[in-house]
Amino acid sequence: MSPITRNIPNILTVARMVLAPIFFILFIKNYTYLALLCFFVASITDALDGFIARKYNLVSKFGELYDPLADKILVFLGWVCIFMKPPFESHINQYNSISLSLSKTLNLDPNYFIFLILLLLLLRDLIATTMREEKFRKDNIILKTNYLAKAKTTMLIASIHLFIILKLPLEEINFQILNHSVDQYLLLFFDLSLYITLFLSFGSLIDYFRQYLRN
Repeated sequence: MSPITRNIPNILTVARMVLAPIFFILFIKNYTYLALLCFFVASITDALDGFIARKYNLVSKFGELYDPLADKILVFLGWVCIFMKPPFESHINQYNSISLSLSKTLNLDPNYFIFLILLLLLLRDLIATTMREEKFRKDNIILKTNYLAKAKTTMLIASIHLFIILKLPLEEINFQILNHSVDQYLLLFFDLSLYITLFLSFGSLIDYFRQYLRN
């Protein structure tokens, strides 16, 4: 097997690191369709590099260390996009999502609950990354990414896709389904996906703590 073939998973990981800032620039410049395409391609590299590495036994220390980092860079820039262009707007606030229900109860902007979830996810990732790096530095042991963490990443990437689609100029094709517009359904699914992500995120963090203490 040639060196290039052996390093395909690592090449895909690096590609994701390169695509992440390109996606971000496209989004803030309002090239939303191109941003969605770029984010989708970056997400595909995330699925492919792990699949190829496991199928052909090409797992490397570089991949184990930097594949999660590439995911975090992509996701973090997605979060920044959400902070810059919050999902809840006046014309789509009529569908009763979790955040909107909480906002009505507590008399707060529903976007505050989205921001809180993102900050909690960021805190969780900082804790997990610190534990991984500390364990590798002290004992040369890499904490394994568990299934909950993989499910969390998948759900979070799906939620960012929904957010980007929500920001597409869909006025021409937006239509009513059961008395609600497409963007209202997108917002509902986006909101729900973040709460599911939060649950999976802290479940996976518990497993990291167990690995850290056990090893």
